[in-house]
Amino acid sequence: MKDTEDEEKPEPNTNCLAGMACPKCKVTEPFNIVVTTMVTAWDDRTEPPGHGGDQKWMDESYCECLECGVGATVADFYTKNQTKKAK
Repeated sequence: MKDTEDEEKPEPNTNCLAGMACPKCKVTEPFNIVVTTMVTAWDDRTEPPGHGGDQKWMDESYCECLECGVGATVADFYTKNQTKKAK
């Protein structure tokens, strides 16, 4: 069993999860996040639009840590002294 001091600290995120970590277990990824996305819709199906279907989330979006299962808002996953960047 490792001592807490000997455990490796997670690498900080540098892309769309920059500044985020689980508020409980401190992992930096992966997370399930409720997003808003655009689709082209027909009566019997949906498909991503021709431009790729960007996904967006807000501070109020639900976020869940896949490591420990804690769920909160995206804002709760931002570490201290970090500011949100547009997603």
